[in-house]
Amino acid sequence: MSTTTSTTIVCLHALGMSSRSFRPLARELAPGFDLVALDLPGFGGAPLDPGTSVEAMARWVLDQLTGRDRGRWLLLGHSMGGKVATVVAAGLAPHERPAGVVLLAASPPSPEPMAEDRRSTMLGWAADGPLGGAAVGEFLDANTGDPLDPTLDALAREDLRRTDPAAWRAWLQHGSREDWSDRVGRLDVPALVLAGGADGDLGPQAQRELNGAVYPRAEFTTLRGAGHLLPLERPAEVAAAIRQSFSTGA
Repeated sequence: MSTTTSTTIVCLHALGMSSRSFRPLARELAPGFDLVALDLPGFGGAPLDPGTSVEAMARWVLDQLTGRDRGRWLLLGHSMGGKVATVVAAGLAPHERPAGVVLLAASPPSPEPMAEDRRSTMLGWAADGPLGGAAVGEFLDANTGDPLDPTLDALAREDLRRTDPAAWRAWLQHGSREDWSDRVGRLDVPALVLAGGADGDLGPQAQRELNGAVYPRAEFTTLRGAGHLLPLERPAEVAAAIRQSFSTGA
């Protein structure tokens, strides 16, 4: 099905990534979908000033949406950005909500499942400053099913190195542990939930159990062999799933 009018997708990125991580997806979705990707506080060179708690990030995103003529729009969140996206959707009045929510390997509104030894290791990477080369390599190895395209690998490495260490620590120590389940409740919004088949903590089962509890109208898709960095690993497959679920027109 082809689109006859453009749909705006507001995109929120993963921990350690930036708005640039959606460039491959933007290319795959053109024409028909216009991506507006935001750099959350402390990532992609954005300042920490708006705040790094889930509430502060969601409030900042809501401020970016205020007064913006979006027309028909979707809200997309990847990993950390998925939790923020759900909180943003819950904070909008029903008539203001997007036509759909897209979650890519998304952190749920409940505390994110993560082994504490791995959390401790990741916190150690940014204990004394930005992530170094060894930490960046270990993070990418752990979060991809197959090596990234060299250009995208370089982009991801640069984003990880320029992440503000305070923002990195804030998510691991606090944001990922926050429980928004009661405040979010259940959202009667069409949702497309994608998971990487080789993702660990936020793989297919976690998506069905944790994000499925929030979105009763969710469709679930597993990208076999993919890891956690879906917009960089499988942009064509992510785009195809979005088109299938949210294209309009004949």
